[in-house]
Amino acid sequence: MPNKMPENYRESIRVSPVPQSIEIRDDGFPLTPIVWLVTEAKTPASAMREVEKALYHAGVKEIEIRSNFREIEAAMVPVVIYLGELAEDEAASKALVGLHVDPHKNLQAEGYVIASGTSPAGTNQIILAGVDEAGTFYAAQTFRQLLTIENKAAWMPSVIIHDWPSMPIRGAIEGFYGPPWSHQDRLSQLTFYSEHKMNAYIYAPKDDPYHREKWRDPYPESKMDEIRELVDTAKRNHITFTFAISPGNTIAFSNDADFQDLLNKAQAVWDIGVRSFALYLDDIDPALRSSQDQETFGGDQHPPAAAQAFLLNRFNDEFIKKHPEALPLITVPTEYHEENTSPYRERFAGLVQHDIIVQWTGIGIVAPVIPAKDARYIHGIFQHPLLIWDNYPVNDIDRNRLFLAPLYGREAELCKEESIIGITANPMNEAEASKIPLFTIADYMWNALNYQPDHSLERSVKEFAGKASDALKLFVESCYATILNNHAEPLSIRLQLLMDNFWRAKETESMKTGGDPLLQQFYAMKEAPSQLKRKLENQNFLKETEPYLLKLALYGAAGEAAVRMLLMEEARNANEAQAQRNILEGLMEKIKNIPQKLSISVMDPFLHRALFGPDFPQNSAMGDSASETLS
Repeated sequence: MPNKMPENYRESIRVSPVPQSIEIRDDGFPLTPIVWLVTEAKTPASAMREVEKALYHAGVKEIEIRSNFREIEAAMVPVVIYLGELAEDEAASKALVGLHVDPHKNLQAEGYVIASGTSPAGTNQIILAGVDEAGTFYAAQTFRQLLTIENKAAWMPSVIIHDWPSMPIRGAIEGFYGPPWSHQDRLSQLTFYSEHKMNAYIYAPKDDPYHREKWRDPYPESKMDEIRELVDTAKRNHITFTFAISPGNTIAFSNDADFQDLLNKAQAVWDIGVRSFALYLDDIDPALRSSQDQETFGGDQHPPAAAQAFLLNRFNDEFIKKHPEALPLITVPTEYHEENTSPYRERFAGLVQHDIIVQWTGIGIVAPVIPAKDARYIHGIFQHPLLIWDNYPVNDIDRNRLFLAPLYGREAELCKEESIIGITANPMNEAEASKIPLFTIADYMWNALNYQPDHSLERSVKEFAGKASDALKLFVESCYATILNNHAEPLSIRLQLLMDNFWRAKETESMKTGGDPLLQQFYAMKEAPSQLKRKLENQNFLKETEPYLLKLALYGAAGEAAVRMLLMEEARNANEAQAQRNILEGLMEKIKNIPQKLSISVMDPFLHRALFGPDFPQNSAMGDSASETLS
């Protein structure tokens, strides 16, 4: 074990999501081969699991579990860790006071305090104390990130952290069209959510037939086993698993047989542990198809809204309220993204019971911005608690794109709106790639007032890729443009500056002056995919992103060939110039045959100009741009 502080360790202390308050007091202390872990009767097993895992990973050889406070006070143990809930753990509270830390300062639900330092008796202490079970679990997750591991040994900084979430509900909804995630994808997602203090997952894959088209049919036994494992995994990680059903395309709202099918579907998953439910009415034709519905609701001022409200209220009364452990019902109305009120919205709001949560995407299916004023306005229409269904980074709108940029356009003050109870982000079909932007979304949801998109993305890339961070950063920049960031292309901006210098050098001096920096950037583009394949252990990510990585490498190689061709032409080396031209034309043909798109829109014009000069019409030679920006 080290007996001195690792170099640059203060700079290495990065916690995500960023805590509400963190103070680094002094240099800290090393962990010793044997540590005491002091718990109380209600210390959650989940928190103990995370702390023990972090300690063993840090090189601790033996963890001794203790609960007798007098024994602890009398012992001369180099390192003692207190883990428990503030209201229950006398030892933790006394230890905090001994370090001159207020145990309850500003803490809210799911909050926690961490303090570390040397006690008056000379013992190095670490206190991990939560307001509740979830808070204690999150304290353990932060503890894992505080340890600086060097040469298989760990250093603990002397810190005081007071932390709690900005929003009560922070999670993701598997709500996209197209191929659903695999079971292993979902398990991996739940682990990721727990590590980033996300507490909600909604199961609502549009192309799961039993969720939508076959909503009446029971899930096969094998699928129920998978759902049971997801529910159990979520519970162990303090995540609420919400089971959603989308019956709106085919249900007869007033039909008792259909309603019984709905109850049966819900009861089946209740029996395996589901306690949160959603009935979704989005993306449907609201017109009433059943003659029974037309007769029952036809006289209402807005028949579709009346029919939907009847179903939601009936399910709320006959299922949710008859299961005491059930959480509030969630729904998505048919008009979930429009800007203004409407007869449908007004009737829906007036009829639906007010304890039912309404999901809303912001103004627009993919909202460029979600300001607090929009939330207040929409809440004034619906008069229900609002849970934001944020359609980012979902890519079912364009299956040939990845959206890897950080979350932009969500006003920090949303967390102050009492009507907003949280956010569920809709990820991409590519589960592993989704983790890169989801990291930043978790940062925002936990601490909206201190969220910095670019810094969050930097931490996300570092966590995801480790030693391959530079290569991943370049790839992320090639999949960056979204409606949320006004189609920003950071890689294009860098390239354009280099390209401008190159063309300017062609007119005024040797092209080599501008060619070398451009060649370096193209080489980095060409090599980034192979570096990721060599250094990244996440094979699922590499499989998901394979065509995008290939296209980036081809663009880099094509850029190199273009520059070398022009340099050879300037040097009057006709044979080598022709060889590079042949290479370039072959690479451009391969690029055109890959439908996946990258947000590096400067590449095609550059390659075109290299081949044909500045005045030749681009589309006649290259067809549609392979790197066009989504509008």
